[in-house]
Formats: sequence, C-alpha cells, structure tokens
Amino acid sequence: MTKDVLLILILISIKSYCQTINTSELYGEWIKYKIEMKDGSNLIDRFLTDSSYVNYSFKKMEMCTNGNPTHRVNKSCFPFSINQNFIKTSSTSGYEIEKIKNDTLILCQSISGMDNDKLKRFFFVREQKLFNEIKEAKGKSKNQIANEFYTPTLKSSLILELNNAFKNKHSNFKAKGVITIDLKNKKVSTLVNYSDTSDSSKIERVKKVIDKSYILWNTDRFKHLERLEMPFVLKDEKTKTFRGISMKFFTDSFYQLDHFYGGDLRIIREARGYFNKGIKSYQNKDYDNSIKNFSKSYSLDPKNIDALYNRAAIYYKLGKLELACKDWNELSELGQKRGIELLKNNCEKTTHNNGY
Repeated sequence: MTKDVLLILILISIKSYCQTINTSELYGEWIKYKIEMKDGSNLIDRFLTDSSYVNYSFKKMEMCTNGNPTHRVNKSCFPFSINQNFIKTSSTSGYEIEKIKNDTLILCQSISGMDNDKLKRFFFVREQKLFNEIKEAKGKSKNQIANEFYTPTLKSSLILELNNAFKNKHSNFKAKGVITIDLKNKKVSTLVNYSDTSDSSKIERVKKVIDKSYILWNTDRFKHLERLEMPFVLKDEKTKTFRGISMKFFTDSFYQLDHFYGGDLRIIREARGYFNKGIKSYQNKDYDNSIKNFSKSYSLDPKNIDALYNRAAIYYKLGKLELACKDWNELSELGQKRGIELLKNNCEKTTHNNGY
C-alpha cells in the first residue's frame, strides 16, 4: 500500500514538472509583491531592493531584472531559455516556474549546490495590472503623490547628473525634500525641507540639477494629471574609499536610503572579517574563539544569520545544549524553517524547562 501511494505521488510530481510553458505567457513586465525562501523561511536580506521593489521583464528570450523603480536604465539583462517549466539563465542556475496564470507568476531560484534556505521564491503580479489598480484607487484628483509602483521613469540617470554637477567638490551632507513634476507646464520644481549643511550653495546646486530634469522623465502614463509629487532623500559622501551622491525616492527616511544600498559597508566588512576568523578558529579546533568571533560578527551584522547557525552548532558540539537551543529559538523567531526544525528536534525538554 505504501509503495502504491509513493508511486502515485511520483507520477503526480512528474506530470506537474512536465507541463509545457507557453513562452508568450511570460512576456512583459512583472512586479514582485512577496519574497520568501524556498524552504518557506522568512526573508532576511540585506538589501531593501529584495524586501521592497523588484521588477522582472521578459522579451525575445531576454530576461531583465531591476531593483530601482525609476532608474530603468540600470536594468541587468541576460539571455534565457525554457525547458518545460525551467528558465535556464546559466549552466548552473535558473528559475523554476511554479505557477503562471493570468496575471500571477511564481518563480523559485535554482542554483547548483545551494540549499533551499538560501534560495528565494518570488511572487509576481503584472506591472500594468498593479499600475491600473493604483490609478483607480487614487481617483480623479489632478494632483497626486507617486510611489514605487506608480511612478514615471528616467531616460537616463539623475544621480549621474548630480554627481557630474559636484565633480570633485563632494562633501558629507544629507538632504530631504519633494520633487514636483508639473505635467501641465512641463517643468520640475524642487523643495528641500531639511538638510544638515550650512552651505546653501550645495543645496542650490542640487535643486538646479533636479529642476532641469523634466526632459529626463518619461511621463506618458501620467497624462491624466497636472502635478505629481515625489518625496526623496539624498546623501553626499566623501570618505577614503568612496565619494559621491546617493538618492532614493518615495521616502523621507535616511535609514531606507542606507539600506537600499546594503547598509554601512564598513560595518558589513568588519562583520565578515569576524565571521572568517570564526571559521578559521573552528578549523583549528579553537572553539572558544570561534564562538567569540561568530558572536561579534552577528552583533555587528544581524542579517548574517549564518553566524548564529554556526555558533549554535558549536554550542551543540560542546554539549552546551541550552545555549544552542537559545540560538535556534532566536532563528525560529526570525521565521527560519531550519532553526524551527533544529529547535523542535533537539530542544523539547530545554524548551519546556526554560520557556523558550
């Protein structure tokens, strides 16, 4: 009886896998509305481009991805081929098409040698459908506020224009404000409502560049409006390793700007250094130092959950089950399926006694 059930399951699986995908169903623009890991774990990702806006487009056997809703000029494109329900993008990677129907698409990463808790599952909706729904929800007002799913796009980089304007005169300052695209009079005006610099010439230079940017914007889908407002934050940095301007629309949060580009690179590099030391210490069987290094790495960079997994594994190896369970419990609270499984399989008594 068991063998019969198993055989049926295998046949069902094969039937599902062998369904042929009509390539034309893929063509067009798709917007991600949800991401999870392939094993069902919550996404813990450094870049807000993965936790917020992601655009995929398919045309003529070319696949393009983009994490910036306005800067479509920065798309990353590469050829692909389809075999049954698998989109092949390289000899070792691609995407499984788990569902494609009407305006819904579900893709799952496939990379040789990578575990399911490191692979992502993307849930998409047709870009035009989402745009139309937002347009309808905003009503008939002629003055509206843009968001990442309801925005004009740039024909070239506004950030590049700003950096060219500053040339070698970069310094450390921040600013936030609102860009108003006047569609009726075909012009742009910039309001800066906060800055941390007393040098007004810097702000005037920013405003001058942005105010001249009307010709850079593709506003074809907003002919029904007279004015469209776009909040923004901007940061100019000058350090030993980097100089330049970064910018993010649709927010007044400098935190979002920093994490859109992956967070503070200096801290991330420092955390990675401790992580590597933890690996080396473990290989040398210096478990105490390995624990210290993984702990330091995780405290600096809480998005590097591998440091927490490694620390828990060493605690377990050393017979320090309560400490291992505490780490697995933290991973469980972060929605990590492997952490949940390790906690369940190893910490039943510890969980009961300590209330984790």
